[in-house]
Amino acid sequence: MTIEVYRINPETGARTQVRGKHTVEPSEAPDFSSRYPMCECPRCTAPGSRSRMHALVTEANRRSRGEV
Repeated sequence: MTIEVYRINPETGARTQVRGKHTVEPSEAPDFSSRYPMCECPRCTAPGSRSRMHALVTEANRRSRGEV
């Protein structure tokens, strides 16, 4: 897939490039999962943070369902 981002002047119809062409190669195997990928930010990738974040989300879900 190739993508190029540009802006069109509504008065003149002139096209101004915002981002150049970028080609993305397809993956070898498609992901058939409907899950979002895991977050890769420093906060979430710190040692022990995934289990901590999971516990916080689980607790928030329990409270939202009234299972306090």
